[in-house]
Amino acid sequence: MKIRPFRDGDTFATFRSLLDAAKKEIQSLDNEYVLKASQTELENYYVDKVTVKPLILRTEQHYIEGETGTQIDVSHDFLRAVFPGERAVVKGTQLDIAIPYEGDPALWGIQPSRFTLSGYPEIEIRDELIVMSISFADDSADSAGLRSRIDKSIESLADAVNNLKRDVENHNKSAPQEIKSAIERKRQLAEATSGAIEGLGIPIKRRDKPLTFTVPTKRRKLPARRPKVSTDPYKPEPVLEEEEYQHILEIMRSMSLVIERNPDAFTSLDEEDIRTHFLLQLNGHYEGSATAETFNTSGKTDILIRADNRNIFIAECKFWRGPKAFDEAIDQLLSYLSWRDTKCALLVFNKTKDSSATRQKMHEQMESHEGHKKTVSFNSDGDARYIFVKKSDPGREIIITTQLYDIPASTG
Repeated sequence: MKIRPFRDGDTFATFRSLLDAAKKEIQSLDNEYVLKASQTELENYYVDKVTVKPLILRTEQHYIEGETGTQIDVSHDFLRAVFPGERAVVKGTQLDIAIPYEGDPALWGIQPSRFTLSGYPEIEIRDELIVMSISFADDSADSAGLRSRIDKSIESLADAVNNLKRDVENHNKSAPQEIKSAIERKRQLAEATSGAIEGLGIPIKRRDKPLTFTVPTKRRKLPARRPKVSTDPYKPEPVLEEEEYQHILEIMRSMSLVIERNPDAFTSLDEEDIRTHFLLQLNGHYEGSATAETFNTSGKTDILIRADNRNIFIAECKFWRGPKAFDEAIDQLLSYLSWRDTKCALLVFNKTKDSSATRQKMHEQMESHEGHKKTVSFNSDGDARYIFVKKSDPGREIIITTQLYDIPASTG
């Protein structure tokens, strides 16, 4: 069935309705679920739900799908001798022009913010294909004129699709911040409610089984479900303040200058010796609390900072030996982490001459890891920051900063 496209509602109302539905769902989430869930995973889930895939019309790939005989009404053709009030019909041909497209097919029915009052040709919407028809009288067929009609019809559709694409891009650009704000407000409310209930001093009987959450009808295949969370009751946990985390990273980052000014002193050092230099810098700020080869959870980590008998920072030091070894280093770092360790670092010592290429390979391995949930920042000439969630510890976010240090290669 053919329809007139771009006439049912407008983009603003459609996209606002989509966002409002997501925000309403966020507000209806169970408080404990929100407190235990990874905020990044929640954001990814709801941003994906409200993200619209724009239409892309492949005009350069259009083709004639079918050709059929038809009857053409020429009653209003002033070039033909037709008496007023009479109806004249001649034999004609209908060409079905197929044009491939990508994107959300529902967008064909939405009016873009900029549109033409003259309307658009009727189209039949199929999966990844639209079809429009052009008819002409056989006794007056004109290839040049017919080509012009087809081109103008395709051009009008392409213009509307491009206008709609700008609307979709604006929505997709602003939606993540609205979703993030809605989740933050919900989390703040959940924290306040949780604190108020705890303050009552009345024993709380927990459910034997955690609440399950049904997922509404999806607009796309992904995501399949909301992020998983631990079945244990929510309890606030100590975290390393962001300012303190940045201070630790900056202390280690200053080692670049030390290495740069004393290249000969580092050419023959192994990982343990280089690590010792980092420890000296850290201990100068943390009164000897940075230790080497300290046991933590399921293994040994290279740098561990403890404060008030708690692990507040963990870092792993490795020479760059290729993507596979780096991926193993990520797994090793994650295996050391316990619930108190949510901010950590992966220090890579590089003896190759192309540090930018090495950083890019590190970045690719971080993003391809199954625990990766979000890239917070990536700088081809500096640090990168990522958010991970371990499958064995759902809902708990781990912040990993990667740092690359160029180590001079021995010339002897």
